[in-house]
Amino acid sequence: MATVGLVAAACESSELPPMACAKPADAEALAARPSPFDSAMTTVAGTDLKLCYSRPSTRGRLVFGGLVPYDTLWRTGANEPTILHLSGPATIAGLQVEEGDYSVYTVPSPGQWTVVVNASTSQWGLTRDEVGAQGNQFFNAYTEEVRAQEVGRAPIETTTTDFTEQLTASFGLVDGADVELYFDWAATRVVVPVRVGVGDR
Repeated sequence: MATVGLVAAACESSELPPMACAKPADAEALAARPSPFDSAMTTVAGTDLKLCYSRPSTRGRLVFGGLVPYDTLWRTGANEPTILHLSGPATIAGLQVEEGDYSVYTVPSPGQWTVVVNASTSQWGLTRDEVGAQGNQFFNAYTEEVRAQEVGRAPIETTTTDFTEQLTASFGLVDGADVELYFDWAATRVVVPVRVGVGDR
């Protein structure tokens, strides 16, 4: 199985080529973030797929069921929501989408996860109210207006894997029109199946 590693170069360009990750902050602010901004990309049957996301680390913390609560919507990363760019139509875990940009959220559970695909991409990624380290209040950005733009929700597979300190996304080619999008963090691998083109998976 071929895997496509992380691609960060497109995020550094001032003139964004097609499907480049839009810079969420200036270079100095990005460098100061504890969860770096990164991307993963692949091409399947002539369709480009690019995922732009931020990479939190475990830092000795319990991740799933701790830092990331079970049965609660999660941005699938840190900072801005995780965004999947598609140069053509596809199905994401069975959810049909057209060419374009989509935010990818997940709902982790002990037995099974849910992937949430949303057509809204400009909101901040936070999915619950939180108080910061300095006591400042941060509010849930997944508002009713954002939720109304959901394409849908679908169950996805999880497996155990070797320990991964920092959230890592990658693509693994399955066959001609199919690709799996992997999210690895701590000892968990999340598998999101994607099929290029329109039609049932």
